[in-house]
Amino acid sequence: MSTANKKKGFLNSINHFRGIAIIFIVMAHCYRPAGWQIETLSDKFWFNIMMNGTVFFVFISGFLLHHVFYHRWDYKKYMSNKTKYVFLPYLLLSLPWIIWHITAAPDPTLHALHAEITEPFTAASWYVITGRALTAYWYIPMGMMLFALSPIVMLLIKKNWLIIFSVPLFLLAMYIHRPVSNLNAIQSLVYFLPIYLIGVWSSAHRDKLFPFIDKYWLLMLITAVALAYIQAYFYGAGVLNKAAFEHTVPDLMLPQKLLLNFVLLAILNKFEHVSIKPLQKLAEVSFAIYFIHPWITTPWWMIYNSPDLLGLAGQGNILTTLAVTLLITFISYVIAILIKKMLNKRSRYLIGW
Repeated sequence: MSTANKKKGFLNSINHFRGIAIIFIVMAHCYRPAGWQIETLSDKFWFNIMMNGTVFFVFISGFLLHHVFYHRWDYKKYMSNKTKYVFLPYLLLSLPWIIWHITAAPDPTLHALHAEITEPFTAASWYVITGRALTAYWYIPMGMMLFALSPIVMLLIKKNWLIIFSVPLFLLAMYIHRPVSNLNAIQSLVYFLPIYLIGVWSSAHRDKLFPFIDKYWLLMLITAVALAYIQAYFYGAGVLNKAAFEHTVPDLMLPQKLLLNFVLLAILNKFEHVSIKPLQKLAEVSFAIYFIHPWITTPWWMIYNSPDLLGLAGQGNILTTLAVTLLITFISYVIAILIKKMLNKRSRYLIGW
């Protein structure tokens, strides 16, 4: 067992979960290059199981806020570190693409199409605020707001009000869904905040939660599978991004992913005493993989304006998507290792690790 695993309070299950979560994040951006066209009911079902892995990421973030920081809370230091090791890498890695979008992107540019912006400085600000410079980067503006709200979350912990706020916010999230093209960070915040709070609650009440999910994980799995199938049969595939107050069907993917979240946690907790090295390595480099993988999965799509650059359209499925995901994850991991070797500790300012 590594030195890190000997630290007091270290949870292999949560660390392994981080490794699995980053695979889900990458997978959501790999189905196009894998040639998977979502057409059949089976395609839609597996697609619903695969997508919205951000729920896992947010849950883990909330869990670790309590597990790691609650008993040594320092808001100034916490936000300083998040700014240096999350927001700064986001800015540095977004900058080349922001410049490209403003100076060289084919018409219609994203800032003109989505926001009717033509002035360069305003366009640059729009990309920073929305995270639209690269796929997946939308998470950082929302994530920074989550981090900024942490004093309120600490108050909810002390008052034991986490669930009181989580339940109504969860129902609200099922109504508003994720925003169109993930452009509205405030809507994304409202959508993911209850998951974050449930993650915090899960750490604070771990002694009660883990025996419960260990007992009922199979029922949770069956329910999650049923929700994915119901969504596929009646509503289609994927996250239903929409305007916040547009009336539509409830978001079944959010409860489905929360249930899968607990299923995975229950299974991983059974192997708490085991260090699964591949997942430990992925967990260690997970944020760097998050920052790096969009540089591989999406620029070709933006530059060439085609989701089928490799000519694989219609030939893919969930298995080819998984294969491409593992390849992209491995390449991102290797790039992260190389950057770490070149920059040492300074790599944290570029890739968050």
